[in-house]
Amino acid sequence: MIDVYMKYNPYTVETAIEIDGKNVMENGKLSKYKNERLQVWIHELIPTLIEELNEDSIHIRFKGTLPDYEDLLEICEQYIKNHSSLSLYVEHIPAKETADKIGELKKLVEHMQNGPFEALRDKRIQENFHKALNSEFEIAVIATMSSGKSTLINALLGKELMPSKNEACTATIARIKNVPERSTFSAVCYDAYGNEIASKENVTYEDMDAFNSNPAVSVIQVEGNIPPISAKKMNLVLVDTPGPNNSMNHNHREHTYRVIKDDDKPMVLYVLNGTQLNTDDDYFLLNSVAEAMKVGGKQSKDRFIFAVNKADEFDPEKGEDLRGVLERVKKYLEKHGIENPNIYPISAETAKVIRMYQNGINLTRKQRQILNGIDLFIEEPIMHLEQYAPLSPSLKNGIADKIMMARDHQDRYTEALYHSGIPSIEAAINEYLDKYAVTSKIANAVNSFKKIVERERIAQKLQEDIKNDEQKRQEIHREMERIGGELEQGEKAKQFREKIEKLDFKNVKSRIEEIRTKIFDEELRKLTEKFFNKDFPKHEAYSILNRAKKGAEAIQSNAITELEKAITGELRNDAQKYIDEYRSYIRNIVGFDEGKWPTWAPIEFFEADLPEVDDLINSYTYKEKEWVGTRTVKNKNKKWYKPWTWLSSKYIEEDVYEDREYVDKDRVRDKFLGDFIYSLEENFANAINHLEEKKVELKEHFISEINQLEEEMKKRVQELKEMASHNNELQKRIEENERKKQWLDDFIARLDAILEI
Repeated sequence: MIDVYMKYNPYTVETAIEIDGKNVMENGKLSKYKNERLQVWIHELIPTLIEELNEDSIHIRFKGTLPDYEDLLEICEQYIKNHSSLSLYVEHIPAKETADKIGELKKLVEHMQNGPFEALRDKRIQENFHKALNSEFEIAVIATMSSGKSTLINALLGKELMPSKNEACTATIARIKNVPERSTFSAVCYDAYGNEIASKENVTYEDMDAFNSNPAVSVIQVEGNIPPISAKKMNLVLVDTPGPNNSMNHNHREHTYRVIKDDDKPMVLYVLNGTQLNTDDDYFLLNSVAEAMKVGGKQSKDRFIFAVNKADEFDPEKGEDLRGVLERVKKYLEKHGIENPNIYPISAETAKVIRMYQNGINLTRKQRQILNGIDLFIEEPIMHLEQYAPLSPSLKNGIADKIMMARDHQDRYTEALYHSGIPSIEAAINEYLDKYAVTSKIANAVNSFKKIVERERIAQKLQEDIKNDEQKRQEIHREMERIGGELEQGEKAKQFREKIEKLDFKNVKSRIEEIRTKIFDEELRKLTEKFFNKDFPKHEAYSILNRAKKGAEAIQSNAITELEKAITGELRNDAQKYIDEYRSYIRNIVGFDEGKWPTWAPIEFFEADLPEVDDLINSYTYKEKEWVGTRTVKNKNKKWYKPWTWLSSKYIEEDVYEDREYVDKDRVRDKFLGDFIYSLEENFANAINHLEEKKVELKEHFISEINQLEEEMKKRVQELKEMASHNNELQKRIEENERKKQWLDDFIARLDAILEI
C-alpha cells in the first residue's frame, strides 16, 4: 500500500499532494488543478493517482475541513463500487479552524489601514475588500404550478409571510435578505424601472398579499431573520421567483435562467409537486438545469436541491409507496438529462404549522388539524423523510441526534419537524454555505489586497539583499536608470498602443453560432414535435397554442441568457488577452525574458499593478443615453434584444378556426413559428452587433488605461531606483525599512494564521 498525503485549503484554494516527500501538484496531470476548488476536479483524483502510481492499494491521509473530507470519501466509495479489486483507505486529519475568519479578516484590514505602507492604505483596496465581503449570496427558489413554493419559504421563515397565490397570479420577485438581528420583517417595493413605490415596517401576510396584487410592483425587497439558515456574515438572500409557467414578465423569467447559468454558482431550490409531475411548465427549464450541472464538477451538482413537496399526501396505509414516488421523480429528472439529482422529500405545510405553533402564532382551524395529524410522521417509519435526504454522514448523524434528543424530552412537535424533511434541506443549505460560499468570499476578499502585500514583501526582500551587496545595489540602480529612460522616451509605449489598436480577436461569431444551432436545431425542433405533430380539434386550439407560447417564451429566455453569457465570456477573454499583452510589454521593457535580470529579481514586483479581468471589465461603463424632455439621462432599461410577443386571439380567430372542425397543424405552425423565428433571428443578429460594439469599447477603454498603467510603472521604477541609491539617506531608509519589514512580517503571519486550516 502506498501512502499519499493530501492537503486542501478552501480559503486559499490550494492543494498539495505529497508522495515520498514530493509534491505531485507541481508537475504532472493534476498540476493544472493546484489552484482550483477541490470539488471542480475531485472526480479525476483517484483514476489519475492510480494511473501515475500504477498501484491498486492506496492510503490517503487528507488534511482539510470535514465537508471536503466527506466529499473525498464519497468519491472513493463510488470508485471502489465500480473497481472491486482496488483498495482505498482515507484517513482524515482534522483541520484547525477559526470560528469567525471573516470577522478576523476585517480586523486585519483595519490594522492594514493604520500601517506604514501607503499602497495598502489605498482607497481602492478598501473598496474592493468591502465589495467582496458585502456581496450577496442568492438562494433562488423556483417551482412549477401548485408545488407549494410559498409554503416552503414560509416554513423556512417560521411564519406566514409569502402569499401562495404569488405562484400563479403575479410576476413579482420577492428578495428576502437574512438579517438575523431583526425581530420583524420590513418590505420595500419597486416598479419595473427601479423606483420605490411603497414600503412597510413590520410587514404582514396581508401586506405582502396586497403588494403581490399590485400590478405596478415588480420587485419586493424584504429584510428579516431566517432562523434555520446560518448567517455566517454572508448577506444571504432568498429569492422567490415566478415559476417557469408565469409569462407575465419576461425579465423575471430571464432572471431565473441567469441564476441557473451563473458562473458564481448560487444555490437553486427547485420545488416539485410530488403528486403532479410531467408538466410542460418546467420542460425547457430543467434542460437548462441539466446543462448547468454538467459543468463545474461536484459543486455544480451540490448547488441544485430538488424538493419534492406534499410527501404527506401519500398514504402508506393505502399502499402508496413514497420510495416509488421518489424513484419516479428521479427518472423524470433523468429524462431531462439530470444525473444523480439531490432529491429531498418534504412536507412544507407540516413544517410551517409546527414552527408557527412553536413560535406562539395563532393557527387556523385547518392548521390545527394539520398539527393534530403529525402522528403520521412519528408513527410511520416510511414517513421519516430525513432518511431519504442525500446528506453527508456528519449531517445525517446531527439530525439523528436531534431527533433522539426530542424523543428524550417527549417533544413530539420537534421530532415531527425533523421528520418533515425541511430541516434536512436547511442542513444542506448551511453545508453549501460553509463549503463554498464562505470560503469563496474569504478568498475573494484576500485577493483584493494580496498582490499588493506580495509586492511590498518583494520590495523588503530586495532592500534586505542590497544592504550588504554593493554589486547587487549597483546592478539594480543601473537597470532602473535604463528602464526609466525608456519609459520617459515613450517609444515602446507608443509601439504597444499601436499593437493593441491592430489586435483583432477573431471568432466573434463562433460561440454565438453554436448557440444558434442548439436553439434552432434542437429546442425549436422539440417544440414543433411536441405541439404541432398532428391536427388538433378546435376546442383544444387555445390550450395547445398557449402551451406552445410558454414553450417559445422559455426558448427565447434561454437563448437570450445564453447569448448574454457568450457576450460576457468573449469580453472576459479579450480583457485577459489585453492584460497578458501588457504583461509581455512589462517583461520586454524590464528585460526580464532576455535574462538582463538575475533570478533573484521577481517580475511580480512590476506586475502587481495589473488589473484583474473582472476589474478591467467593471471599470468601464456602458453609456447609453436617450433624450428625455430637456435633460439627458442614462437609459438603464435599454436592452440589445427585443422580447417576442404573440397575440393568441388574433391567430386563433383569423387563421385557426375558420369553419373547420380540426385545425391545420401546418398552417398554424407556420404562422406561429414564422413570427417567433423572425424574432429569434433578429436577436441573434443584435447579439453579434452588440458584442462587436462592446469589444471596440473595451479596447478603447484599455488603451485609455495604458497611461495610468505607465504612471504606476514609473512609480515602481523610481521606488527601486531610490532604494538602490548610494547616498546619505541610504542608512536612514534601511532603518525605516527594517521597521516596515517587522510590521509586514507580522501582518503576513496574522493573515496566514487566519487562512490556515
